[in-house]
Amino acid sequence: MASIKTVKALSVAGFDGSGGAGITSDAKIFSRFKIFGLSAITVMTAQNPDNIYLAEPVSDAFFLSELNAIFDYFVIDVVKIGLIFNERQGLILSKFLNKYKPKTIIVDPVYISTSNKVLTGESAYPDFLMPLFRYATVITPNICEAELIAGMDIKDIEGMKTAARVIRKKIPEIENIIIKGSHLSKKSDRNKIFDIVLNSKNEFFICSGNRLELKKEIHGTGCAFSACLASQLANGVEIKEALNYTEKFVNKIIRELSKIPDNDSEKDIYITGNI
Repeated sequence: MASIKTVKALSVAGFDGSGGAGITSDAKIFSRFKIFGLSAITVMTAQNPDNIYLAEPVSDAFFLSELNAIFDYFVIDVVKIGLIFNERQGLILSKFLNKYKPKTIIVDPVYISTSNKVLTGESAYPDFLMPLFRYATVITPNICEAELIAGMDIKDIEGMKTAARVIRKKIPEIENIIIKGSHLSKKSDRNKIFDIVLNSKNEFFICSGNRLELKKEIHGTGCAFSACLASQLANGVEIKEALNYTEKFVNKIIRELSKIPDNDSEKDIYITGNI
């Protein structure tokens, strides 16, 4: 009997010791979907759901060694790229993507944290990510990131579509462009969240979901979104169906936020690491 191939996914991202974002979150989600998860750390962070205390990039030599260790040994099916700290990291990684040509590459162009801290070490965002965008099966910017990549303001769904067209014109190599609309002004629709997809055939799809009212922003939703999407694509799901499933998955995580004992009180876990 023929053996069943194990899908292998590489997360290239920051380390979050609180478990809600970056490679620690990605590993949980990959495991959830029976995918063999691997990682290459770009930035070491000391953080919790409320604050980032310190963020320090790994050295170029260490980052290069991480990627050599992974690609020398494993055949990687999908690469999920999160926080890239600077241009050097992007260039190093792009050489591996060019050499090994993973079938699926997801770029989540991380710029700012939930606690409102700029995470990259480059002022030239998003230009230093261009070498990675050119290999992307899909990119998953939020509204803020899409505005910076497209160089325009986004006020509504039509603005999201226009931004996607601008990004397609600037970087035609990107196969699919997803713009996440959860950060769009609530004035446009207080009860709904809209994500849009511009696929490789220049067709638009819109995915909508109910907006959940919460006391504060949730730590790690972007990472959970891109890791789930990567898992679906790695398992052969088409982009539209993968997005719909991903929205439901992240929505479920948020709805099921639990509490943990915190010494003599309880603390809300506003974090996606509780899957």
